Amino acid sequence: MASIWLEGAAVAAFIALVVGILLWLRSADRKLARLVQTAGEMEKHTQLAADQVRGLMEPAAATVRTVQHQMEGLSRLAEATKRIGDSANRLSFTVNRLSEELNDTVEKHAAKSGPKVKHGIAEALDWAEVGYAVWQFWQTKRKENRTSACSGYDQGQDMTN
Repeated sequence: MASIWLEGAAVAAFIALVVGILLWLRSADRKLARLVQTAGEMEKHTQLAADQVRGLMEPAAATVRTVQHQMEGLSRLAEATKRIGDSANRLSFTVNRLSEELNDTVEKHAAKSGPKVKHGIAEALDWAEVGYAVWQFWQTKRKENRTSACSGYDQGQDMTN
């Protein structure tokens, strides 16, 4: 009889073990189902994020192209500015050389002509300098007085008639 009890206890233990394993498998199946569901949701969110990133890529690429185009324009502007500066330097050099040549020519002519002509040339140069100063003064005043015909309250067309 003891062996029947022992066999019954072994069967009961085996049944308890099988029931425990089945409950554990059921719990693992539920957790796996939740994990699969979470993975599906993550895949949807990932797809949505990827779509948003793709949507941002085109405007970003357009912005990069615009910036690149503007940089090329700035490069051309810098090159043009450099060329203008080089031209201005060459013009300045040429004007300086012409001025030196003119001075040398005047001095040679004055040395050949004698003191009377030398004094006349010096006086003519003084008058030319005065004339140039007057012309500059006149240009400055002309620019200062340049205003619109209707810039003041009492200026413009009379509309009382």
